[in-house]
Amino acid sequence: MNQLPLLSIEQSIDIYKEMHAKNPSFGMDIFDKDFKTDDFVILDNNGEGSSRPYSCCGHYILLLTLKGSIIRHINQHDYHIEEQSLQLLVPGVIYSFEDIGELQNSYIILFNREFLSSNLESLLEFHKLNPSSINMLGCEFARVKYMFEQINFEYKNRYDGYKEISKTFLIQLLLLLKRGKLSSLQIKSQNRAEQISSQYLDLIEEYYQTKKTVQEYADILEITPKYLSETVKDILNRSALYYIHIRILKELQYLLVYTKLSIKQISSTMNFENSSDLGRFFKRYEGVSPTKYRLSFQKP
Repeated sequence: MNQLPLLSIEQSIDIYKEMHAKNPSFGMDIFDKDFKTDDFVILDNNGEGSSRPYSCCGHYILLLTLKGSIIRHINQHDYHIEEQSLQLLVPGVIYSFEDIGELQNSYIILFNREFLSSNLESLLEFHKLNPSSINMLGCEFARVKYMFEQINFEYKNRYDGYKEISKTFLIQLLLLLKRGKLSSLQIKSQNRAEQISSQYLDLIEEYYQTKKTVQEYADILEITPKYLSETVKDILNRSALYYIHIRILKELQYLLVYTKLSIKQISSTMNFENSSDLGRFFKRYEGVSPTKYRLSFQKP
């Protein structure tokens, strides 16, 4: 799999400045001239949204949705995020969001792996393999919100031991999120069609750079492409080919915006026959050429 250039916390903060208001009542003021990023940042998305394209970070992002609904796109997966939900984005995933209805408000924690102790690898690996969000109802939501607010309190006041106390709250949040995911997995047992669809999406993540046809994935799953197409359509409500193409498209968008690779180099990286084939594929979905798309995100 291609190694994308991953955004640091500092680079992510530059993006958040496009959608956050100054002087927040909760979280750090990223506009303060004395603000410095470390391995940990806590924020409130109190702005008006952003037109920024997909991002791919080298750090973790823990999001507690307080109100509003959004669609959060993570690689080729789409998650409908309701209020009072908790989700962890792991390093290396390409993600974006789109508002649906009321403007969303959420608490956000950014942290590097180094912020947590080394014995938490299995916990973070679990979340990497299970990226879904969990709805935190009633008292559980109040408990999670309280932990975010306690972390905010510690970083606002910076009393002795504030980092260690914040770490314990963050670990509790990750454990509660794991518990919610495990409960959800136990309640919902997948039938054969759901298993095939889930395996198909996982395989796309592994092979999207080299395998671009439904036939190739059907061969791996040892089923016919017709059966795979019909199953995916029934379960996911979109064609099987769509999920291959959308994963490739997200990679292309990220490479165009966040790297200086030429169109020819990107074409080679993504195993297109040539730049013209890449251009036709890209324009089919975006309506503009890769070059024009890239230029639209360059600062004047």
